[in-house]
Amino acid sequence: MGELLTCDDPAGWDAFVSRASDASLLQSWAWGSLKSRHGWKAVTRYLWSESGGTQGAISVLRRPLPGGLSLHYAPRGPVLNGRLDEWPGFWQALRERLGKEGGTILKVDPEWSSPSEAAALEAVGGRPSRLPIQNQATMLVDITGGDAAFARLKESTRRNIRLGEKNGVTVEASEATAAMDIFYTLLQETGERENFVVRPRAYYQDLLALFRERGQVAVYLARHGGRPLSGAVMLFFGRKLIYLFGGSTSAGREVKPTYLMHWRAIEDGQRRGCTEYDMWGVPLNPNPEHAGYGYYTFKSRFNGTVVRFVGLYDLPVNRATALTARLVERFVRSGQPEFV
Repeated sequence: MGELLTCDDPAGWDAFVSRASDASLLQSWAWGSLKSRHGWKAVTRYLWSESGGTQGAISVLRRPLPGGLSLHYAPRGPVLNGRLDEWPGFWQALRERLGKEGGTILKVDPEWSSPSEAAALEAVGGRPSRLPIQNQATMLVDITGGDAAFARLKESTRRNIRLGEKNGVTVEASEATAAMDIFYTLLQETGERENFVVRPRAYYQDLLALFRERGQVAVYLARHGGRPLSGAVMLFFGRKLIYLFGGSTSAGREVKPTYLMHWRAIEDGQRRGCTEYDMWGVPLNPNPEHAGYGYYTFKSRFNGTVVRFVGLYDLPVNRATALTARLVERFVRSGQPEFV
């Protein structure tokens, strides 16, 4: 019989989650800590133990709702490392625990992509949610083989990387607060140009501090003539290098700073033992009219594979209040640029 345990060990948590086949940065220890500082009331990390070993994990965020109720969300959870057979028992124990906190529904959007994995969520009463929270697809690039990874890039991308070098672009990777401040300026300019929401500076500085404690973050800045032209926040989690945020100026594009910056991050990821470059979200159905078509086109130049996830599901913690919570959620999310 399995046992539900809470985890208070950051190293042990990341060791299990980062090595799982369905590992996600959003289930990392630092991500839960970040979200508990920004918008969510608390985070609790649960392990599912069977026969003396850990078989699953889920980091759950909680947000209070009117009437003493709570909404729970496990970003990119649960993590089961292929053990779908453990999920029914795991969920039953978790459901009982969340119910004691006034839980209504638990939202999950694991890094699962197969019909059998979607069926595992539906088998315990899960229903597809109306509004996704995270991106529903990502671009994964194989970065194994050292120099062979460079050869797998599209010819135009290799050419732009070489142009960046020829033009004297320099790239630095830093964990310093000052580097994040420079990146934030680039991000703000990009947000204004591309019309997307940028969070307050404190959010990005907290992200840097929390992941820096775990040795999992670097801010990359590409410069030309000493001027920063492009920047990115990269995370290192298990076998994955992850491109989380990017920003750039509108000037200096002709010297190709961004391509060289990404390649330098890939080289660092290889040295850290990463085998995949997760370029993060891409549109499910990209077309020139889509708001994300520009960044989809850029990411596709690294010759990766698009992976589509099963999407966001609502799992009923308390069936009597689950419908109410779905209605309240519609109100809570009204006019918000993003839920998390």
